[in-house]
Amino acid sequence: MRWVRPLSGVSLVVPYYHMVSDNHLPHVSNLYGFRTIAGFTSDVEFFARHFEPLTLNDIVDALNGTRTLPPACFHMTFDDGFREMHDIVAPILQRAGVPATFFLNTAFLDGGGLAHYNALSVLLDRVQSRDSRSSAASARLESILPARKKGCATLRERMLSIKYAQKSLVQSLAEAVDFDLDQYVCEAKPHLTSEQIAALLKKGFSIGAHSHDHPLYADLALSEQLAQTRMSLELLKTRFDLSPKAFAFPHNDIGVQDEFFTEVFSEPLLDVSFGTSGLVAHFHPRNIERVSMEKTAAPASQILARQFTRATYLRLRFATSRRRPTATNKIFS
Repeated sequence: MRWVRPLSGVSLVVPYYHMVSDNHLPHVSNLYGFRTIAGFTSDVEFFARHFEPLTLNDIVDALNGTRTLPPACFHMTFDDGFREMHDIVAPILQRAGVPATFFLNTAFLDGGGLAHYNALSVLLDRVQSRDSRSSAASARLESILPARKKGCATLRERMLSIKYAQKSLVQSLAEAVDFDLDQYVCEAKPHLTSEQIAALLKKGFSIGAHSHDHPLYADLALSEQLAQTRMSLELLKTRFDLSPKAFAFPHNDIGVQDEFFTEVFSEPLLDVSFGTSGLVAHFHPRNIERVSMEKTAAPASQILARQFTRATYLRLRFATSRRRPTATNKIFS
């Protein structure tokens, strides 16, 4: 990483996480891997050792042209607003003196429910953990689940293939396996409360919007994209006096067209937005791509080395072909 980072031309690294825990969590464990407490602590130590930590305000100031970023810097981000952000993540960051932004789905604050795929994960956990299922329950499941096909044959694949647009099926699945999702939320308390968010803000952390109920934006019409974004931002602004106005795309920003960015930044509804495509410059200068720290169990040093290598390759390819990206983010040199 030491030699490839300068070649990449990248100044700012924005890692993102969803969860940090040593426990099995039904609403998350069937969707993706996540860092243990020891693994996350090691990541924080790595970033603090090799990069200068920045606040969200520092990033917005750089985009506004009122400050220059150091050659190697980072800002930690966390999506979905799970309770562990207050209980586990914030204390680790505070001890290390590392600022961060927590992106929240406003529909699920204060026990408001579960995002579509989190609910499916809970139900999948329920089905897999049962010693046996009655033939009647199995028949009910089969009547609801998508048909088996190539690449979608296992129970997990079939359940997780149910899209956000089909979210009405979630309650039918819950009834088929005799499971009360509302009771699960009440007992597990998966998301942050308003009091916990206020405590994070008091400690100097930032919050941002992550849509209202976590749809994939590429599947939505522009009007729905804007409605989801406005609703989440306005609720956070009203409840927590949100500033600066930051947004992270749920799932990813792939397929979101220029019209969306033109609209939200010309109002201006947003000061900055964040995607998930790694160390690349997005076509809109105020949309910053982030690095996932959960797609592999590899240490942060290896993840960043690969990301910087990819960024270097892309930079050299553009230079060789004399082509440039459609836009260059100010935070990338």
